[in-house]
This record gives sequence, C-alpha cells and structure tokens, in this order.
Amino acid sequence: MNSLSKGLQEESENLFREKIIGNTAVKAVLFISSKSDNFIVGANIDELRDTPNKSDLKDMCMRGHNFFNEVKSKAKVPFLAAINGSALGGGLEWAMYCDYRIATTAKKTVLGLPEVQIGLLPGMAGTYHLPKLVGYQTALDMILTGKHVKADRAKRLGLVDMVVDPAALEEVAINTAKAMIAGKVKPTKRKRDWLSFALEVIPYGRNYMFDQAKKMVDKNTGGKYPAPYRILSVLQDNYGKSKMEHLENEAKVFSELAATPESAALIGIFKGSSAVKKHDYGSPKHQVQNIAVLGAGLMGAGIAQVSAEKGEYRVFMKDRDLAAVSRGEKMIEDDLKSKMKKRRMTSHEYCSISSRIYPLHDGVQSWRRHLNQADLVIEAVFEEIGVKHAVLKEMEDIIPKHCIFASNTSAIPISQIAQGAAIPERVIGMHYFSPVPKMPLLEIITHAGTAPEVAAAAMEVGSKQGKTPIFVKDVAGFYVNRCLGPFMSEVTALVHEGVDLMAMDKAMKSFGMPVGPVTLCDEVGVDISAHVGAFMAQADLGVRMEGGANVFPKMLEKGWLGRKTGKGFYLYPKNAKKGDKKELNPELVAMLKADQVKDAIPVSEEDIQMRIISRFVNEAAFSLQDGVIRSAVDGDIGAVFGIGFPPFLGGPFRMVDHIGARQFVDRMLRYRDWKGPQFEPCQLLKDYASSGKKFHP
Repeated sequence: MNSLSKGLQEESENLFREKIIGNTAVKAVLFISSKSDNFIVGANIDELRDTPNKSDLKDMCMRGHNFFNEVKSKAKVPFLAAINGSALGGGLEWAMYCDYRIATTAKKTVLGLPEVQIGLLPGMAGTYHLPKLVGYQTALDMILTGKHVKADRAKRLGLVDMVVDPAALEEVAINTAKAMIAGKVKPTKRKRDWLSFALEVIPYGRNYMFDQAKKMVDKNTGGKYPAPYRILSVLQDNYGKSKMEHLENEAKVFSELAATPESAALIGIFKGSSAVKKHDYGSPKHQVQNIAVLGAGLMGAGIAQVSAEKGEYRVFMKDRDLAAVSRGEKMIEDDLKSKMKKRRMTSHEYCSISSRIYPLHDGVQSWRRHLNQADLVIEAVFEEIGVKHAVLKEMEDIIPKHCIFASNTSAIPISQIAQGAAIPERVIGMHYFSPVPKMPLLEIITHAGTAPEVAAAAMEVGSKQGKTPIFVKDVAGFYVNRCLGPFMSEVTALVHEGVDLMAMDKAMKSFGMPVGPVTLCDEVGVDISAHVGAFMAQADLGVRMEGGANVFPKMLEKGWLGRKTGKGFYLYPKNAKKGDKKELNPELVAMLKADQVKDAIPVSEEDIQMRIISRFVNEAAFSLQDGVIRSAVDGDIGAVFGIGFPPFLGGPFRMVDHIGARQFVDRMLRYRDWKGPQFEPCQLLKDYASSGKKFHP
C-alpha cells in the first residue's frame, strides 16, 4: 500500500529539487502508482499515532503545503494524477493539488476524505481544495461522513476530469499530459449553478447551509465526537480568507484533534480491526468455494447474502419447505433491490449475486447432490442442542470428508455440538450478529479438538464476507453475549427499582449506545432475550448474573415478543408512520409497577449509565483474565462491532484506560456496597488499579 509518511515526504522533496525544479526538459509531471489496487491510501496512521507531541503535526502539514507551493510555482508545468484504486485521505489531497485528475472504472477505485472516521479532519488542504472542485454542499457531505465515491460519480461531481478503463490509464494519462503541454487540454473549471450560488455566495444562504450541516452532525454524533464540529468551523470560519490562512488553521486544528482521546479511540478501532485477524493457525488445507447455509430465516438468509455478495461464494441456502426458503430469498432480494434503488449496486451486480444463491428445500430431489459439493456448512437452525445434533448427523452423511461444519449458535458451547460429530475436528463455531448484512462482527469459536486449518478457513471466509472476526474461547455465551448477560441483568434490576423504561433508553443513548437496552430487547425479540438470559443465568458466571429481576415470563405468556408481534416493551402499530413517537406498552407498565420496589431511591442518569455499562466492562475484563478473548484489542473490537459500544470510547478496555482503572474500580466497589456482590470487580481490574497499568500503550 502507498501511504504518506515522513520518509516519503523527504524522498519526494529531494526528488523534485534534483529532477524537476529548474529542469527545462520536464514539461509535465504525472503521478501514477505501480500498485494494482491503490494510488495512495492516506497518511501512515502509525506515525500519526506515535508522534509524542501532536503539535508537531501542524509543522508537518505546513511543510507539505510549502513543498507543493514551491514546486508548482518554480516548475510552472502541469501536474496530473492518474488514479487506479484507492485515493483516500492524503492520497486524494495529493491528487487535488494536481491540475488534472484521471480515474479508472476499476471496482477498487474510490476517492474520499475519511479522516473524520478516525477523529481527524483532512490535514493536507482537503478542506480548501474539495469545496472549490465540487462545491461546499457536496464537500460538507463527503468530509463530515468520510464517504467514498466511485470514479463515475467523482466525474459528475467535478472531482476528476476523466474516467477511463484501467488498461488505458497510463496511455491516456501520457497523451493528456502532452495535450496540456500543447495547450489543447485545460484544467476543468467548476461552474456554479443557481443553488450553489445561493448557498455559497449569499451570506444568508451560506449560514443556512452550515446551520443545516450542524443539525445533521448533532443528530448523527450526539455531540460525542469533536472532529465534525471542528471541520464545520474550519470550513465556515475560513470562507473568503486567503489560501495560506485557511491552510494554517486547518493544520492547527488537525494537530489539536490528533491529541484528543476520541481520535486515539477511533484510531485504536481502525488499527485493531486488522490486528484481530492475525493468528497462528496456519492456512486452510482446502479453499472454500461452495458454502451451504442451513436455515433461511433472518440469520440464515443474512449469512447466505454476505457469502454471495461480499465473499462471492456459491451458496446453497436450504430450509425445510418452499415457503420457508422463499421467505429467505425475499429477504435477500429486498435488501439487494434497496441497494440498487440507492445506487449502491448496479443491476449487473444484483444479477451476479442472485445467480450465486441456490435455494433448496426438502422437496427438491437434488438437494443432497448440491450439498455434497459444499466446502463449508453453516447451520442457523433452532437453538436447541438436540436439533443441532440431528442436523450435524444428517449432514455428515452427505457432505464430503473435507467439509467444515460451522454452527451459528449464539450461546451453546461448540464442544457440546461437536460431541455429536463423527469428525469433531471439523466442527467450529461461527457466531454472526443480527442483522447479518449490517453487523460487522463474527465470533469464531474453536473447541479443544478443532483442527488448526479449520480455524484458519473460518477466519478467511469471515474476512471475505466483509466481517471483522475475533477468536473466542468455547465458553457459555462466548464473548459478546457473555458480557451482555450481566448488562441485561442490571437493566432488569433497574426496571425492578422503578426506573422509567424510556428514561433508561434515553440514558444509554446519551451514553453513546446506538439504541437503548429496552429497545434492543424488542428489536432482538423478547423470546430470544429471555432464552439467552435464562441460559446465561445457569452458566458459569455465578454471582455475576445476580441482582436482576425476571420480567420476561409474563411477557412471553402474553405473547409480547417485541417488534415482530407488534407489542413488547413498546407498541408497534401496523399503521405507524416514520417519525411517529414510540409509546410504551401501557399493560406492561402497569404490570411492572405492581412488582416494583416500593419507595425506591431515585437513580440518577449517570448511575443508570454506569451501573449498566460497568457490569458489561467487568465481564469483558473477566473474559480477558480467563482467556475467553486473546487480548484487550479483541475485546474492544468485539464490543464496538458486536453491540455498538460507543466508538468514541474505543471499547471497554480503552474506556477503563481513559477513566483510570483506580477510579473505575472505586466506582464498582461503591456499587457493590450499595447493591451487592454482582458489582465485585474482577482481579485483573484490581491489579491494574493497584499498579496504574493500562490495557493499551
């Protein structure tokens, strides 16, 4: 990968001063990469992270600007960028310093400024050049979200001047350079339409545009992320100022954001998502080409979709009858068509993905012949050990000997499933999260007898499916659900104490969770939440699952299963319109009130947040202490990608580092003395509190 670094900066400066400046034989400068899949992917994140004095980053940015200004003013020749593959962050900023940009139609060619996703803003004139090329409205959208654009859209926006086939890039770029030397091709100049004029030139329109952008930032970030607000201020405050004034301010803000804990947390997630994929299991013995998915429900259909769409595998999706498999097909079809409608997928891609999915059921005589070609079987059937053993036994009579059998169980130990296998070494857990096409985490669970090459194959498949896999020890609940057990136990304890359900949801959303815990129960399904809760209550967590109140039995009895039945903790009327305010289920509220603690002490929002989240964090620390996860990095990635633990906190372990282990343990001890032994901090946290040690460098 080509990335911007101090070494590249020095090498470039020397090269230009020796070969370009003052050399009258040079008539144009063309930048093109010898890499097949990237132009420049951005700055070297390790260098940014490891710079001890972040204020030094301002000088580094200004040195880059001065270099480009010197070269362009002294060389006085056209500069062109020929882009094939990723041009992101500093890579796109490098290209925008050029006079002309050509991009290819290659699938991997994307352009964008994703710095906001690691808590920064573009630091190499991105906030200056992009609005001039595409207009402020589009630039705000791209910089504030970090979204990427393909070459065709980049051309429509004015970000690139020409789009060509990858095979023709070099030839076309050289010919274009010659034409620019001859004066036959000029850099494209943006023409403002009337709307752009109103929003950029007229002060009232400009203020309105920035006000609307701030409202979007408020809605999307809840005020938890400083970078989007600083981006807005740089763009708004420097409007109409000189280029160097703008760039000085941009570089200053870049260095200040690099020093924030939010940026450190987001960079930790960015780096961690690659680090968790490293392992010592070797390589798969057989390349997986064909995947069989058993069960075409919400989970099965989702697994089939990401296997065909992201992994480009051939997928056999099987259920018991035509109606069941058809429902799975429709779920996939609806999601893919939605992407087409939003122009995130072409009709060719839709047809290609659909053609890789083979729907099968018991009434199709050839289903055994199809599954005999499978290299990997992923079962997503009912969560009951007897059912899973029956499916495993049936499959072993059909699938080839090298085929891997993976269970998507959310809690049943894989060793128990493997007990029913003729070849237990080929059994593994692959726990996906719902909805599968959207949730990025995959837990890979090996039991004591799982062959190393099987674990390696699971990691390879998961990565190709677009997942971020982590390896997890074979224990009840694995990692994420194991941490969710005490988390949900505390939620029910607070319900029992009379905390308002909406207030609890609001408190946890304010903390930074994507949804409140009460809403989460309704979305997952009260029946599933009850099943997992009951399973975890009888697992090996002991006192750590205590303190809660069982609110689920009466809900199950009434059929209040959440959104899927129209009624759970909240009401979900069929005729509800988008934007309608949710209402609590009044029958449930009355029922809960009858069982609640009388004259309970009111609980502050902060205590609601910390009582719930500390139970999760404590169990995460137990998981690290007991070897359920391999590292704090795995634990942070699992929490952020599995349940939406607030990314600006970086995960449970980085959160403890930020708060301080001593302060965190002291708070848990206060809760223990107030509420009981379920808040007893694990020994690892106590050790870190005593020593002052951190989980991350």
